[in-house]
Amino acid sequence: MILPMSSSNKATSAAPVLTIVGAGSLNWGRHIVVDMMLNTDLAGAEIRLVDLNEHRLAMVLEWCEFARRRLGCEHKISAHSDLREGLRGATACLTAIAVGGDRLWRYDSTHPQLDGIFQAVGDTTGPGGAVRALRHAPVMRGIAHTLAEVGAPNALLLQLTNPLNALTACVDHIPGIRVYGFCHGYHDTEHLIARALGLIPLHAPHNSEWRKNIPTIRVELAGNNHFVFIDKLQIGDRTYMQKDIHELTPQIFDGPFREAVWSRYGVYVGNNARHPIEFLPGFNDRMNDFGRRWGVSPIAGEIDPLHGERHDDSEVLLQAALDEARRDFKSTESWNLRHSHEPIAEILGAFHTGKRFDVHLNLRNQGAIQGVADDQHLEMYCRIENAEVIRPSVRFPDAITAEIARVGQSQLLLARCCDRYDEELLFESMKLDALMPKDETVIRRLMREMVDFQRDLILPGN
Repeated sequence: MILPMSSSNKATSAAPVLTIVGAGSLNWGRHIVVDMMLNTDLAGAEIRLVDLNEHRLAMVLEWCEFARRRLGCEHKISAHSDLREGLRGATACLTAIAVGGDRLWRYDSTHPQLDGIFQAVGDTTGPGGAVRALRHAPVMRGIAHTLAEVGAPNALLLQLTNPLNALTACVDHIPGIRVYGFCHGYHDTEHLIARALGLIPLHAPHNSEWRKNIPTIRVELAGNNHFVFIDKLQIGDRTYMQKDIHELTPQIFDGPFREAVWSRYGVYVGNNARHPIEFLPGFNDRMNDFGRRWGVSPIAGEIDPLHGERHDDSEVLLQAALDEARRDFKSTESWNLRHSHEPIAEILGAFHTGKRFDVHLNLRNQGAIQGVADDQHLEMYCRIENAEVIRPSVRFPDAITAEIARVGQSQLLLARCCDRYDEELLFESMKLDALMPKDETVIRRLMREMVDFQRDLILPGN
């Protein structure tokens, strides 16, 4: 069964105007620009870089201009610290923002430990994911409303910021724009299966090169963002449906957590294990040493102070590359200007041209995953074709469908709270969360503490 989304989307032949909000990232943003320039469907596109950090923005712009010259492209690239100017006339916008940075992420993840709640990441679900959503929501709403006001008619907002489902859902009702979320978790799942099968080395880098000399590996997943399950798995010329995947076990298990989920629910859970372990009851608790029993650390390595001081030399390295390029343009020949493993340019190209592209997106369920409410935002395999989104219907075993629906309802309530802050909505959302204690007084007190700590960002102006 194929379920098309109702849409008035039309492909166009005019050159697109593509805006990246959060382009001051010294690593991610500039490589997405390279992907855009390498994509022939985006030939002649105007690319706008938007960020509040003008210093880093200037560095990224200069690097992108050197890259454009090296690639021989004719794209127009500009930098803007003013959101309105950056979005004026934009046909598509990417949102990749980090309100509060790693310091607040560390707070989100570690403060709940005082109540015995340990999160392996803390950016998607649980109390950490909830306050992260609330903190980002005012900025996200501002971006979406501005795009609707000054962007091109029916402009595309491709939302990349975690927590993906809640932040995508809190703006997708705004008229005049199309909103979808994107996460590369399905690529991560394909990569980990290739490693588990011994097709690539255990520490093979996750870039666009690892697929070159191995059989095709392709998954179709569905569920909640960072909590997805395989519906179909292609390895070489063979496609395994849900009922067939047992033929590949235990070879495709990369650790005890994935095997335990399979044993309990009869489905293969995707993503790096540190993400889905936060969603299910009975894994990330005291009895299981807060995830260590399953090979998962109780806190993300990127923000764990016990891992030592995090040293980011990205700015120093980028500045050195720019200094050398100014002296001698030939030095740019050593720059890595190949396509990244992110398919973002291909998504934009498909919406722009109407060509077919298969991908996973975050969007309203609308009957796609059977047994889950239509208005819940979920992640699923989709086909973009004729500038519309089409996705197949999926049925999972009842036990895991119930978990997907529980998480989806929790995130839907959180999204409504992001749209208009309501402590009761937040409380109801957290009561559905697998990591939260049964004691409702603890839930209320903890969430009030975490909201009050960053109230100026969650409720600016109040």
